[in-house]
Amino acid sequence: MSLDGKIFISTVSIHRLKEIRNIFNKMGARVVDFPMTRIVEADDKAPVLKAVRELEKFRWIVFTSANGVNFFLDILKSETGSVILPVNIKIASIGEKTTAQLEKNGIKPMHTSLAKNKEELAKELKSMESLQNTNVLLPLGNLAPGYMENELSDVASVTRINVYKTEKPENIDTAPMNLVKKDKYDMVLFTSASGVYNFAAMMRSLNWELSPRSACIGGSTAEAAEKCGFICLVKAGESTYEGLAKEIAMYYKKQ
Repeated sequence: MSLDGKIFISTVSIHRLKEIRNIFNKMGARVVDFPMTRIVEADDKAPVLKAVRELEKFRWIVFTSANGVNFFLDILKSETGSVILPVNIKIASIGEKTTAQLEKNGIKPMHTSLAKNKEELAKELKSMESLQNTNVLLPLGNLAPGYMENELSDVASVTRINVYKTEKPENIDTAPMNLVKKDKYDMVLFTSASGVYNFAAMMRSLNWELSPRSACIGGSTAEAAEKCGFICLVKAGESTYEGLAKEIAMYYKKQ
């Protein structure tokens, strides 16, 4: 599938700009970077430090993102001097990138999942007998919804810790916004609700009343876009950049 000649404005976080750009560039599209979020260490580290000091009581750690892996292991290393986990802990990893980040640090997951959305993932994990009636640690970001912890709490004792937070970048170059104003773009790419709201706030600061064409990953992101008055042309159910690109290509093919 091809996206030759298409221009997309990418709002993904600063540290993942290159990743999404490479995917779309390979399909012939031009990607204009306009990061609306950045990922930093969580403000309140006390719950994380408590969990790290009590790791022996957990039987599973469920990692749902590479960010969760990175920030959790950074804190673990700062506290213990290494990223070695107690031998009694099993690891569940969601997605190829999460698994790759764990293996990069010498950690091999006991269970890996390629679930395309949180509903599939929750059902898959809840069916695992070895996870039921155990203590489960769930390292997430501050904006992650409570869906996963609520679902897993039906079968296990779940401790959620926010190991990172998503915030608005500083010193944003607003030049890419002119492409929207002049209608010289095809879609704005959104991968999180926070990115949508920050983009909308940017438009308000410029006194622009526009309804940008957008492509979104996930229902909550699409819902935020529609709430802000954006035209959501593509809603990707698969929570990956590859899945988003594929859905966009399918959209144009149908046109």
